[in-house]
Amino acid sequence: MYDLIARYYDLSHDRLVEDIPLLLRLAGETGGPVLEIGAGSGRLLVPLARAGFGVTGIDLSDEMLARAEARLAGESADTRANVRLVAADVRSLVLPGDAGFGLAIFGYNTFMHLDEATAGTALKRLRPLLRPDGRLLIDVANPMLLSMAADDPDFVLEEVLRDDARGGKIRQYTAYEAVPGEQAVDVSWLYEDDRGDGENDEPERVEVHLRYHYLYPHQYDLLLSLTGYRLTSIAGGYKGEPFDEESDRLILLAVPE
Repeated sequence: MYDLIARYYDLSHDRLVEDIPLLLRLAGETGGPVLEIGAGSGRLLVPLARAGFGVTGIDLSDEMLARAEARLAGESADTRANVRLVAADVRSLVLPGDAGFGLAIFGYNTFMHLDEATAGTALKRLRPLLRPDGRLLIDVANPMLLSMAADDPDFVLEEVLRDDARGGKIRQYTAYEAVPGEQAVDVSWLYEDDRGDGENDEPERVEVHLRYHYLYPHQYDLLLSLTGYRLTSIAGGYKGEPFDEESDRLILLAVPE
């Protein structure tokens, strides 16, 4: 799915920088190296690599990894040398010889692609890759807000993106629909790209669908304990704000048991 929308995803998410200071701080506290699951086009791994940390970025999307390669091409040789990109599924991840990561990251909403069973599989795969003093970060949307958003199955204009490289504007519409009987939301993204050479050009339309699975803090606590971790902190934002029902984010930190 991300192969289809890699360009739009970049335009939408490149402006997201609020999480970067937190990740730099955690990488500094653990000393790295860093393992990022769902590294995408490199939004997080590049600033980490610039700061001198070794980063291994894992992703399933060839197009997103190609964009990460392109992003790295504009960086210094030292930054590029700090990065390794791997096309892999975290649920079956094998990195022979790598058992010394100081920090493993599921960045912005990545963990929500996994249902509870596959999330457990992924966490068990990661456990032996972390040092005994390593940390695991999971950054997801507030499940309470997400469950309420699921009452809006109609497309709503979320934002208008500017594509300076190719010209024109791109309208992003989003719709949420609850999955009956599950803690899950079907999310649809519709992109309308009006870049064209004439007044009567029809906008290019790309529509994709994904399913977000969400857990509540006590469920994360149980899941982590069952997969070899101990939950050490919960926050509602990137500056350590207390978590409550109105928080934008749910930020979890755990350590190997």
